[in-house]
Amino acid sequence: METSETLEMFEGEEVVLGTGLQEVAFTNPTNLQMVLVTSSMNHEYTRQEYEQEESYQRRQELGTRMEHLKTLYFHARKNLALTNPEKLEELEQDLSLQKQVILNEYMI
Repeated sequence: METSETLEMFEGEEVVLGTGLQEVAFTNPTNLQMVLVTSSMNHEYTRQEYEQEESYQRRQELGTRMEHLKTLYFHARKNLALTNPEKLEELEQDLSLQKQVILNEYMI
């Protein structure tokens, strides 16, 4: 994949991979936090949908989406660990709690 293209995802999601924009998106601490939280929560919702989906084709689409979200998460995580490891730890603790709440609400 070239660094100057845009990767369009499902349901209107878009991640810009342009040369200058990528540097800003993945070095700015606020952007890193946003990517980390958003990709994590979207992965969780997608995983829940995947588990209930019966269509093979749709499960393949959801699996691809989860892989992309996982890649975004770990890319942002790696960069945030270098720039602000304390904030990363705090965010991951918050995400864990949020997922527990979502799972409990979702299962009821």
